[in-house]
Amino acid sequence: MAKLYVTEFQFLENANDIGGVPQAAKLPGTTNVVTFTTSSVQSAVFGANTRFVRVVSDAPACLASGTNPTATTSGLRLAAEATEYFGVTPGQRLAVIGA
Repeated sequence: MAKLYVTEFQFLENANDIGGVPQAAKLPGTTNVVTFTTSSVQSAVFGANTRFVRVVSDAPACLASGTNPTATTSGLRLAAEATEYFGVTPGQRLAVIGA
């Protein structure tokens, strides 16, 4: 079975002092692991202070987000071993399915 690693963050580090935009997540973060196959599976609900998530999958996957999301193979595709950051809403969750 494949795994999706979802790390929650409240803040992104501010790079205004060098004239840039946020560059990196500010540690620490809480990581949840979601095991998935060919059926949609939901992550844990994001914490009340979660504004960003970092996701890494060890296999190709498709994602969806919302209060009760269902991932489909036509959803947002995540390549295996790719790392992506997304802005999210507290209290929501991700759904994942194998691509």
